[in-house]
Amino acid sequence: MEIARSTSDVIGYNVIITDTDGVIVGASDENRVGELHEASLAVIAERRGSSTSEDEARGLKGTLPGVTYPISSMSGSVVGSMAITGDADKVRPFALIVKKQIEILLKEREFFEHAANREHILQDFIQDLSTFVPGVSNETILLARASEFRYDRTWIYVPVAVDLYQFGRFALSVRRDYVNREGEKPETVIQGVKRKILLEIRRIFNGPKDISTMESNNRFVVLHGVRPAESYPAPSNAVTVTREKTEDLLGRITDEGLNAAVGIGSPALGIADLAASYKESWRALTLGKKFMQGPGVYCIDDYRLEEMISTVAPSVRNRFVLSSLRTLREEPDWNELKDTIRSWCESGFSLVNTAKELHLHRNTVIYRLDKIKVYSGHDLRNFRTCLNLYTALLLDRFLGPGSKE
Repeated sequence: MEIARSTSDVIGYNVIITDTDGVIVGASDENRVGELHEASLAVIAERRGSSTSEDEARGLKGTLPGVTYPISSMSGSVVGSMAITGDADKVRPFALIVKKQIEILLKEREFFEHAANREHILQDFIQDLSTFVPGVSNETILLARASEFRYDRTWIYVPVAVDLYQFGRFALSVRRDYVNREGEKPETVIQGVKRKILLEIRRIFNGPKDISTMESNNRFVVLHGVRPAESYPAPSNAVTVTREKTEDLLGRITDEGLNAAVGIGSPALGIADLAASYKESWRALTLGKKFMQGPGVYCIDDYRLEEMISTVAPSVRNRFVLSSLRTLREEPDWNELKDTIRSWCESGFSLVNTAKELHLHRNTVIYRLDKIKVYSGHDLRNFRTCLNLYTALLLDRFLGPGSKE
């Protein structure tokens, strides 16, 4: 209706648009909507334009003198017709322009609907990938669906999970800013930002086998096809390559005034392996946010120990932490002692490296190690003792509150 009305205002002639049955669905004269335009029936059937004189129009129902042309869809099928009232020789040039404009708009709408439908199918595939259970789920069907999106089982893939950090605050600020504005609605702005982030993701992960989509709300997923397995003898390098791309993505997201936590799974070959690695990418993201208390890029290979202890039963975790750290927790300088234990273990039990990381003198580190032994009886020069205390610290942190969003 709007196309017919706006076009008529520009060219100065009445315009109608019909469906495949010749029924008028849009007209500059709204009173004609719903009427049969009989001249359109032959035009649609023969797939070619025609002109109608005054004498001919009298014998055709709902038809005025002018020209009529078929309207074709993106696939080439006729989906209706358009007609302009007036002297055929005068209105024909306008009719051809209007016909082309309508077809362009129609094809744009079809393309948008096709893209939206494809995006929904892709999201359904990702959902099935996330719930895949080896030996239970149908791997053949999942592989067939993945192949629709250029997945190649002979390639090494590295899944990437992206979570926009504190996006709820951003959305709230947009709603507040637009509450009294006329025109663009806040939800349109928010969705526009998400689409822009997805576009940035696809610009960076633009390989021939890359797959990416918005997983839900403010979350995105990438299945990064690195290279064919036969030409990639060191799969671990695939994570390095993927991490470089995610660092680039994080920078672009920051440029938009936002931030993100990104999880990276392990290299995967085959659909079952990909499903497992996809789940790892989200676990890496969750563990990274939990232990690092903020946005960043987190690889599952850097959190294997944390991943393992997160599966320990809560009652077992609590007892282990309590028995390992109870006496130290009661000391007033517990935070300093805790940092010393962590740094000592992560620095390879080196006095020099520990002192450097904590910005302390070597003698101060020795003093703290001796204090820990006096307080708790734990000798940090014993590897097994270090392992127990370090694991207890990780569990204690896992049990504590995560970063607030």
